[in-house]
Amino acid sequence: MRNISQVIDLRATGTRVRANVSSANNWPEEEIALTLEVVQNRLDKLLATEVPRVAMLTGDWGSGKTYQWKQALERAAKKGVRPRYAYVSLFGLTSLADVRKRITEEVISAVRLPGRADTVGEVVEGGAIGLKPMQIIKILPVIPYLGKLESLAQELSFATVRNAVICFDDLERAPASLRVADVFGLASFLKEERHCRVLLISNQKKLGSDAKDEFATYLEKVVEETVDFAPTPEEACVVALGAEPAEAGKILTERLIRLGVSNIRVISRLGALAHDLATIVTGLHPNVLADVINTLALFGVAHFIPHKDFPTTEYLLGYGSADWARYFSKEKKKEEQTEQEKRESDWHKLIAGYGYRVTTQLDKEVYAGITSGFFRDGAVRSLSEELSQSIEGGGRKEAFNDAIYRFWWGVGDSKTAFDQLLDTTKAALNLMNASEFHGVYEVLLDLQGKDAATKLLNQFIAANQDRRGALAPSEHFGDKYDATFRAVLEAEADRLKEPVDLAKALDAIDFKRGWAPEDLTKIGEAKFDDIVPLLTGAKDNSLFARRLITLLKFGEKGATTEEKKVREQTIAWLKTFAATDPISALRVRRFLPVDPPPPPTPTPAPSPSP
Repeated sequence: MRNISQVIDLRATGTRVRANVSSANNWPEEEIALTLEVVQNRLDKLLATEVPRVAMLTGDWGSGKTYQWKQALERAAKKGVRPRYAYVSLFGLTSLADVRKRITEEVISAVRLPGRADTVGEVVEGGAIGLKPMQIIKILPVIPYLGKLESLAQELSFATVRNAVICFDDLERAPASLRVADVFGLASFLKEERHCRVLLISNQKKLGSDAKDEFATYLEKVVEETVDFAPTPEEACVVALGAEPAEAGKILTERLIRLGVSNIRVISRLGALAHDLATIVTGLHPNVLADVINTLALFGVAHFIPHKDFPTTEYLLGYGSADWARYFSKEKKKEEQTEQEKRESDWHKLIAGYGYRVTTQLDKEVYAGITSGFFRDGAVRSLSEELSQSIEGGGRKEAFNDAIYRFWWGVGDSKTAFDQLLDTTKAALNLMNASEFHGVYEVLLDLQGKDAATKLLNQFIAANQDRRGALAPSEHFGDKYDATFRAVLEAEADRLKEPVDLAKALDAIDFKRGWAPEDLTKIGEAKFDDIVPLLTGAKDNSLFARRLITLLKFGEKGATTEEKKVREQTIAWLKTFAATDPISALRVRRFLPVDPPPPPTPTPAPSPSP
C-alpha cells in the first residue's frame, strides 16, 4: 500500500509501478510496466511450453498470486491445454514425504481415463467409495498381509509423476520441519529427472530468518525465472471488482486507487461489503452511498492493512472530536512534537487530503461491520436515512439561499425571482429559523398583503412544531420584527412550552458529581412556594435531606442572582419552621448556617497620664 502523496507523485511524473522479471538461459532479463499483463503472459508461457523449468512467482500477501495462476490454468484449458497437474499448498505439511504424497494424489487424480472425459479423481470421488487414490492406499495396512506394501505402493505411485505441471504454494507458510532447501531440491528433481514444469509461489517478506538464508542460497541455483507480482491499484481493482463494477464498486475503486491499495484479497473483501452497503441504502440520496463507501475504504485499509504511515482505527474513530490536546500538538513546531504527535500530524494531512471530515455514528456502524464481516442492517439503514434527509435538506436550504440572493441582488425577471423565492421558502420551511423566515414574510407582506403573509407564517409554525427553538425570534444583530409576526410566534412558543418538572430537575442536581445548567435555571426561576412541596412531600427522610442540602448549596460559588435567592429563601423557610417550637428548632438546627459572632466591643484607650 502506498500513501496518498506517493500515489499523486507517481501519477504526476507518469511513472508506473514495475514488475521485475529476471531469468536465465534464453529467457532474457526485462523490466515491464504493465504488471498484470506481464504476469499473465509469463504464466501462460509456462503452461504452453514443453520445456521443463522451475519458475518463481512472488508478491505481497493478498496481491493475487494464486488467483493469477488459477486464471492461467483456465485460459490454458480453453485452448485445449490440459497438462497433468498437481497443486500443493505447503501449509500444514510437515515433511517432504507428505509433499510427495500430495503430489502423487493430485497427479493421479488428474489422469484422464481412456475413452472418457472424466479423470480418475472424478470417478473415485463420484463413486460409492468416495476416496482419492492416496486415501485408498492408506487403507492397505488394515488388509491382512498387504500392509507392508503401503510404502512400496506410494513410491510406485510417485514414479508416475512425469511430464506434469507442479505448483508449490505458500512456501513462506511451511512449518520449520519442512525445510525450504528440501522443497527447492524436490523442485529441481522434478524438473531434471521427471521432465516437469514447476512453479513456486511465495511471499518472500514473510519467510523466517533461516528460511530466508536457504531461499537466497538455492534461488539462483534452482529457479530460472522470478516474477515479482506487484499490481498497480488500478489493476488490482479490476482483478478484484471487475472492469465494469456496479456503482458501489466504482466508488470503492476510486477511493482505493486514491489510497494506493493494491492488495487484491482486501479489495475483494471490501467489494463484498460494499455490495451489502449498497443494498442497505437503496432508495436513499445517492450521496449516502458515496459517504458509506468512503468510510468503508478508509477504515477497511486501516483494519486489514495496518501500517505506521496510515492512521490507526483508534485514531479514525475519534477523528474530528473536540480533542484540544490534539489541536495544540498541531500548533507546535515540528521539532517540539513527540514522535506520536508527528505521526498523527501526518495522518491528519492524509485524512484531510482523502476528503474525510469527522467520524459519525454511521461511520462507527460501518467500521463495526468491517470487523464482524456483516452489517446491522437496521442500524445502518436508520442512520443512513438521517444522513439522506440531512443531505436533501441541505440542498433545499441552499436553493432557498440562492433564491434570496437572486431576489435582492439579481436583475433578471422579477416575477420569476419572486416565484422562486416563494417556492424555495415553502420547500425549506422546516430548515430555517424565525430570523431567516422574517425576511420572506416582509416581502410577502409588501407584495401580497397581510392575509398572504399570515398564511405563510402559519405554514412556518406548522412545519416547526418539533423545532421550538426555530420559533424564537432573535434580537441579535439588531433584527427588528413586525409586531404581528412577533406576537404570533411568542404566543405559539408559550403554547408549546412544556411544564417544568421541578422534582426531576432538583433530583438531577448533584453538586459533587455534576449537573445540567438548565436544571439550575429551572429551580432558580421557579416560585419558592412551588419548591416547598418538594420538601414537605418527600416520601422518605433521605430524599428530604438530599433535596434540602442541594437547595442550601445553591449560590455558594459564582451563582446568578436567582440561584443565590434559592439559598436565601430555603434558609428563611427553615428559620420559619424552627420558630414554631423548640423541638422543631433542634431538628433543623444542623442545616442552618451558624450566625457569625458579633464583633467584639472595642476597649477604650487609657487616658494619658497628666
